[in-house]
Amino acid sequence: MSSTSIAARRRLHRATVLTTVVAIAPVTLAIVAVTSGSWQEALVLSLGVLVTFLVLLEFEPTRYPRSTALAVVFSYAIWILSAVLAINPVAFFGAAILSGVLIPHLRRRHLIWIVAMGVLIAAIGGLYFLSEPITWVDVVRFVVMPGGLSAFVGAVMLLIQGYWGIIDDLEIAQEAEAELGILHERMRFASELHDIQGHTLHVVNLKVALAEELVRRDPARAITELREVYAHVEETIKETKNLAYAQRTLNLRAELENARNLLDAAGITVRITRRGETRPGIGELLSQVLRESTTNILRHAQASRASITLTDSGIEVVNDGAADGGLPALRGLETLRARVASEGGVLTATQGEGEFRTAVHFPAPAPVEPTGRRHS
Repeated sequence: MSSTSIAARRRLHRATVLTTVVAIAPVTLAIVAVTSGSWQEALVLSLGVLVTFLVLLEFEPTRYPRSTALAVVFSYAIWILSAVLAINPVAFFGAAILSGVLIPHLRRRHLIWIVAMGVLIAAIGGLYFLSEPITWVDVVRFVVMPGGLSAFVGAVMLLIQGYWGIIDDLEIAQEAEAELGILHERMRFASELHDIQGHTLHVVNLKVALAEELVRRDPARAITELREVYAHVEETIKETKNLAYAQRTLNLRAELENARNLLDAAGITVRITRRGETRPGIGELLSQVLRESTTNILRHAQASRASITLTDSGIEVVNDGAADGGLPALRGLETLRARVASEGGVLTATQGEGEFRTAVHFPAPAPVEPTGRRHS
């Protein structure tokens, strides 16, 4: 259990006791005033009621079962002696409060236990008549009022106990939300790591194969390709470090140039078209889509040409050489689809007539309403 939850439970426990004071103490003090033979007796009984509440304010009965059992036995013994010796009908108060606090912690049949507590305290009050004559006034003082008020205490405690269930539910929901947050962050990190490492590995594989072909007939270009491999690996190490420290950002211009170079190196003709300046705030997502699309072209297509079209609200990447049949399962694009959707955009991937098309579109932002005109 977290420290926040423990503190919340502590506050709720105190709120329970204070609510009980507000609900029950006035009635109890009124009974003390009516039943006391002198102001000294009334003062002592009132102080006893106050002490009971103060003890419960800091004391959680279920945490100390032995002490609680002794307190219950002692409180009922006081009530029995008070009834037998005809001392005062308010002596039931400690037994009623302690029983009322404990009943909600029982597993089931709370209402039956509340009624049973009220009947028991009323029956104990009936011991008054072993030594005193039966009158309606004394029946009310020693039987009806103690039994009824005890049942009322139990009912109030049971209702307040419902708040504990709310705290438990909130704690479970908070833990579940935290777990989902951790899972989401792990998935995001894994996805971005896949983007970085997967893209670089495919580039390295392509350039090493090209350098192997060139090593005999064009050693100078082979060295150039190997140097580019080294540069890509260095860049990947840097990006991985930035990802680990949450400092990774992508530049759309750099990604366009990178896509052009990669596709050119693979013998794919590339056409890049820009139609307006990309809207601020979406460049990094478009860069991720472009990087994933370039990787997919190199991995999954036998492409000879590709086109990249940038607009102010999105990007479209089209390549030929797509395999016949249904749309392949591309987990990288599916992850990006969720990211784009979370930012208010739409990512679509379609395949047909030998072409594969990846497109992202962000709707235009809603116009800002004027605040009103000033009238002269």
